[in-house]
Amino acid sequence: MPDLNVNRPSPSSYSDASAKTYSGRGRAAKTADDDGPHRLLGGGPVADIRRASESSDEMSSAMAQFRLRANRQEENRGMAQSYDYLLEEDAPNKIRAILGAAWVSPEELMRLLHKAFDDVSDRWLALQALHAQRHTLGAAQQLAIETALTQAEAAPPDEIRARKAGVHCAVKARLYGHAMTLPFAPKLLRAAYRSFLTTEAPDIEIYQTWIAGFGAERREQVLDFMEGAIVDDMRAGDPSSTPGQFTSSLGRLTTLRGLRTCEHSFVRLVSESALAAPFNSSEKDWLHFLLVILTDPAALDESLRYTMGVSAIVREMRDHSRFLNLLLFACQRLPGEPLLTPGARDIILTGLRELGGAAYARESSAGAADPVSRHRRSV
Repeated sequence: MPDLNVNRPSPSSYSDASAKTYSGRGRAAKTADDDGPHRLLGGGPVADIRRASESSDEMSSAMAQFRLRANRQEENRGMAQSYDYLLEEDAPNKIRAILGAAWVSPEELMRLLHKAFDDVSDRWLALQALHAQRHTLGAAQQLAIETALTQAEAAPPDEIRARKAGVHCAVKARLYGHAMTLPFAPKLLRAAYRSFLTTEAPDIEIYQTWIAGFGAERREQVLDFMEGAIVDDMRAGDPSSTPGQFTSSLGRLTTLRGLRTCEHSFVRLVSESALAAPFNSSEKDWLHFLLVILTDPAALDESLRYTMGVSAIVREMRDHSRFLNLLLFACQRLPGEPLLTPGARDIILTGLRELGGAAYARESSAGAADPVSRHRRSV
């Protein structure tokens, strides 16, 4: 029979097991107790607060750096935009040269500005650029810039108006000037805009000045530039002119646009006609002729002889008569005021009728004396 006590644990084994179990539980409890403070510091509320505080400090530092970088980028962007309004060549290098020069008084600073920038608008923008970078300079130079800026702000009204007009039209002047492929065209356009705002000259004289300065082939571009420049000026935060002054300038632009339309029609009608070919078919010459007689109707005869040239001497009277009739028809289509007063219009039309009548009379007398010519007309 098998021994029934073989697999039965002894009492001592029960006590050992209990002791071991109690000991294990004690170690587990101790470990749990020991781990408690570590868990409290590493993952408890205090640690969360500490990590949140550290993250907040890091975020504040990052935001401060971001704002500083953004401010610098905005400052650089503002400087780049300011340079867009500066028409002086190599303006950034000239401004850097002034920043690096040894000047301490407003007078010395203004002498350097006048030497580097001969235009009042460019000087003003350069002075503002220096003011924006004054933090890189010493106290004496910063004070000199502040003084020079205050003096510039107190300039006479006419100078301030010219300065503002030059700034507001600069971007348009640069765009149109580059398209014209004409030396110094942006600066010339800026000067022409300033002059247009203040001149008391007649409208036709203004138009002639534009043609003389930029060429007849660019007169449409100049007129478009003037219209765009005055719109930019009016939309600016500190426009160069009062509402009344802008109204007057816009009225003149309307008149000049009408002049452009009528001279375009006149020049095409005359220069492209086969009747003009024996004498002169140049668009520029007939444009000049029209502007002369619009300015001084009494100069019709002289201007016509100059435009028709010496070739008119050898042409038959019949060609003269037909061509003068064409001119009469073209001038009858010219608009009236403000470009042409009724009196001036009468002088031009009467003069052309007299010249045409004289040419026809000479043609008739020449035909009567020439039997071959009479036979040709009768065939």
